[in-house]
Amino acid sequence: MDRVIRSRRAVWLALAFLVLCVTGAAFASRLWREPALTPAIRGEQVARKMGCFACHGAEGRGGIADPGARGGVVPGWDGPTVSSFAKDEQEIREWILDGAPRRVREAGAAKAPFIPMPAYRGLIGEQELSDLVAYFRAVSGGFAEIPEAAYEGRAIAGRVGCFGCHGPAGAGGCANPGSFKGHIPAWDGEEFLELVRDDAELREWILDGHPKRLWENPAAKHFLEKQTIQMPAYRPYLRDDEVAKLVAYIRWLRKKQP
Repeated sequence: MDRVIRSRRAVWLALAFLVLCVTGAAFASRLWREPALTPAIRGEQVARKMGCFACHGAEGRGGIADPGARGGVVPGWDGPTVSSFAKDEQEIREWILDGAPRRVREAGAAKAPFIPMPAYRGLIGEQELSDLVAYFRAVSGGFAEIPEAAYEGRAIAGRVGCFGCHGPAGAGGCANPGSFKGHIPAWDGEEFLELVRDDAELREWILDGHPKRLWENPAAKHFLEKQTIQMPAYRPYLRDDEVAKLVAYIRWLRKKQP
């Protein structure tokens, strides 16, 4: 009888252990495939939660019609006139918290917008505000001291389509079924360090679509070949000096992270 009880107990313990392993593996897999939450990625989530894209357009890249606004539309955050609305980061925060910067409120508006900017003071926390500003800066590319080479690298990245997959300013990419992480990694996140060891590997990613180290690893190569969205190889399209400027921009972007 004792032997039967011990046998049943062993079976139940084995089943419980199996359930824990499967549950833990599923949870670990979910965490493994979730993007690293950089400030800009968190800021995009805040913008979505707060309804910013309803007026400023998808990703803040182009707004809806507004008969009372300058140009007849709610301004996109990436437009060439964005700096005329906010002179610095403090004014960005005032737009979010109070609906307009103090400078604009005190001067009065010659023509009030038909669709007013909401005031989120009391509705948004300090961390959410900082993350939202980080996302705004990623989309707009403004309000930051940037070296000339990095500035030109950002322009090159925009010209050759990098931000379409890697997100605004490279701050967070889209889903990519079949890839190692399940998404296109941000340039300013921790995942970058797993994929890019140094500037030489970064150049290989840009020029060949993958670094030699990962391409020669059978497991890594499997994911590189299986991923739905393939990293383009820009070797025929970029000069050496343009690649150097792209590398300079990505390195500068990473240095700007807290």
